[in-house]
Amino acid sequence: MRVNWDDVNARTRGLGTRLLRPQQVARLAEARTLSALAERLRESGYGIPPDAAAPAELELALRRAAAERLELLARWCGPRAHLLAVIFEDEDRRSLRAVIRGAVDGVEPEVRLGGLLPTPTLPSEALEELARAGSLAAMAAQLVAWDHPASGAVLGASQRPGEVDLTRLELAIDRTYARRAAAAARAGDGWLKGYVRETVDLINVATARLLLAEPTELPPEEYFLDGGSRLTQARFAAAARATDVEDAVRLLADAFTGTPWALQIQRWGRDLLQMEDAFLDARLRRQRRAARLDPLGTAPVIGYALGVRVELRNLQRLVWGIALDVPGRLRVSS
Repeated sequence: MRVNWDDVNARTRGLGTRLLRPQQVARLAEARTLSALAERLRESGYGIPPDAAAPAELELALRRAAAERLELLARWCGPRAHLLAVIFEDEDRRSLRAVIRGAVDGVEPEVRLGGLLPTPTLPSEALEELARAGSLAAMAAQLVAWDHPASGAVLGASQRPGEVDLTRLELAIDRTYARRAAAAARAGDGWLKGYVRETVDLINVATARLLLAEPTELPPEEYFLDGGSRLTQARFAAAARATDVEDAVRLLADAFTGTPWALQIQRWGRDLLQMEDAFLDARLRRQRRAARLDPLGTAPVIGYALGVRVELRNLQRLVWGIALDVPGRLRVSS
């Protein structure tokens, strides 16, 4: 029996009108100072505190505003909220990877939070507490106390002797997400199932590129996630073992022939961060088209959540672009 999303979709359509349009973001990018940006954000409906003037303070306010939107979405979903694990826990795995890498690299706690989107399962206060944790063991203890799904992966890594194998830990976090997302999607519609398969495929693409730059002791096949629909384990391993980036990009793009991802990989696959950025923008466009095709399914809900993530990313870039005196036209994502 198909789950009814009519009430949630009606509300998300209303909320979606509050997301900033490209011309509004372009106007924000013209601000010369952070104070001017904060004032324009208030005019656009953001509840920026009057004393928020430093980049980190503005970014924190934006993070919390985005988190409130997702929290509201989860409340509206009620008993259907478990299906949103597909969305929320994807954000959580990104956040955990970033916070853990920041801790291992000795990055300041505030910097570890840059670009992260809090969720109902890992809210702002929780992310801030994790960023302040002094060790992986402390992070694991917090996640266990919160009964977070990724707690087992982090706890296991914290108990192994020697240095943390970041790639293996990230694999464990990703694998936990893929397993839980697939289970949640089984109760959803075709759009939700397709979104999970697509997510797993794109995680595998990013992992193959990461392995090319950061070889590990385990064979590449061990880092492959099941559950995608396009990228096979054999091609994934071949890309991870490629002699150069160009060869890896070709192998990965060929797996997605006939899809938008082939072009994205060909164009951006040489730079992992730019490629993942391009994936996010393309996924938002796809979900918005899907929402028009099926306005009663899960596509509008997924599209709204992706819209929140994209808006947060764009505004965070504006904050730091102004702080670093980047020219206005370069502060806006293409």
